[in-house]
Amino acid sequence: MTQVASKKKLNLQKEIVKVTAHFRETGSVLRGDAEAFCDGFEVEIQIESEEPLQAIQELVRLARRMCFTEVALTGHTPVTVSATLNGELIDPD
Repeated sequence: MTQVASKKKLNLQKEIVKVTAHFRETGSVLRGDAEAFCDGFEVEIQIESEEPLQAIQELVRLARRMCFTEVALTGHTPVTVSATLNGELIDPD
């Protein structure tokens, strides 16, 4: 948010971004059927500024579009996994 505000020359007196993640696990590690799930994220943005409402709305919109984490979580980002044991490549699946 700060980076985008700076580039747009917007004056923010205060900004707070609070992120709450909702994770859960099922199954058992000992049985080998454990799985992890992410049920979602809540993002709360608090801004104090004398800038016009429209400028702040545009700031939030642009900041979200430029957030690498949000783009990775909501898009189709490929994940490549490799694993080695004692220097030898192993199949992680």
